[in-house]
Amino acid sequence: MKYALLLALFCAAGLCSAAPAAKAPATAQSIESVLNAALQDMVKKNSEDFYDAAVCVYDNGGDVMSFAALMTAAADKGNPAAQLWRSRYLKMFADTDPTVVDKAVKLLEKAAATGYVPAMVEYAGLVYSRSGADSEQKKALNVLMQACRKGSPKARALYLMVSGRMQSSGLSSPEIVSELKKKNYYLEEMIAAAQSDETSFSIWMERASEHGSAFAAFTLCQFADPVKADEYLKLAVDRHLPAALGHMGLGIVRREAARMEQYDAKVAAEGLRMLNLSAMLCTPAALSSLASLYAEGYGENVSRELICELFRLSHRCGDPNGTAGLGYCMVLGAGCKQDSAAGLALMESARDKGAQWVNQALASMYFNGDGVPADMNKAISALTDDYVSGSRHAYAIMAAITALGNDSAKADERRARLYLQMAVSNGDSQAPDFYDMIVKDGKWRFLEELTK
Repeated sequence: MKYALLLALFCAAGLCSAAPAAKAPATAQSIESVLNAALQDMVKKNSEDFYDAAVCVYDNGGDVMSFAALMTAAADKGNPAAQLWRSRYLKMFADTDPTVVDKAVKLLEKAAATGYVPAMVEYAGLVYSRSGADSEQKKALNVLMQACRKGSPKARALYLMVSGRMQSSGLSSPEIVSELKKKNYYLEEMIAAAQSDETSFSIWMERASEHGSAFAAFTLCQFADPVKADEYLKLAVDRHLPAALGHMGLGIVRREAARMEQYDAKVAAEGLRMLNLSAMLCTPAALSSLASLYAEGYGENVSRELICELFRLSHRCGDPNGTAGLGYCMVLGAGCKQDSAAGLALMESARDKGAQWVNQALASMYFNGDGVPADMNKAISALTDDYVSGSRHAYAIMAAITALGNDSAKADERRARLYLQMAVSNGDSQAPDFYDMIVKDGKWRFLEELTK
């Protein structure tokens, strides 16, 4: 594995460790004052764990958008921890807007100049990962050495890599031996990432996890047996790894949904809370998942404007599902000004990029005439594409909407039965029940919350 990739991994926001969770602040205090106190405490402790900052906003009625606004305001006022968060937030959009990386570097440079160690380390890592000019790298190296002198194990691990010591002497140099004796899990993560065989990779990740790494625990949960995987995931969540929070939160909501009549709204709400915190902590995948769940009807008092903005952020991150969601909102005029032509173009672009559910959204639009003229043929064509992409219930939906008919086509029960037979023959044992449910309701819309 190339060391450039190790730098990219090392500079990711998810590689930080975290202190145990604090209780939510008293609601009598303003969210802004409590948030600022949390950020100041982070600077004082040289912490890069934003979990408590996110909690104090979410548990007092805030959301992803209000958290972003508050953190941006704090960054503008010069708080170095908020500037670090803001740089990570901007970097989420680098795939669609490379200019944001320059803005992130400038923010990190300002925060590093205050002596805030996490920003010093991240600034150095980002400059090196971009392979900038020698003068910039020398400047970054100087900042990194200052962070080392402040006692940062993360800085020491990064220095060993960018200085060439890892490449030239492997694990035998006195500096590396010393850091391993100190149980520097940042270094152990890097060594693991450099391994070419799975066994060595796992051994080093296990060491890192044992010594406190949230990133290592989350990585191991993806390789372990189910019981051990749950233990690793819980450990990563307890250590506040943003990606782990999102992964567990989404899993909780989906499991509750699958329980049908035994659905527990309180348990699902905790999953949504975790997913919100993950999104607040700059996890791109959490944005699209959260928007989709809200659009499916999970959560209370969620506005269509919030759903649309979450999809918009996900789109800016380069997520095809976010692009599909934003396009769907634009076609419907859900939470934004209606622009069917631009929305449809986004949805078609998302389909070409492999969006998971965009074909069902297209089918719903053409079946119901939402933002476009009703067209049963186009609805069936979209569902055919949905089936080809692996959707389980595509033929059942085809059968149901054919049986219902729309403004462009009369109900056709004979053809509907053919589609239903195709659904069953293709292994969809739930197709008859799914078909009966839609026909009984007399309607079908995808992500119906967006049309209310």
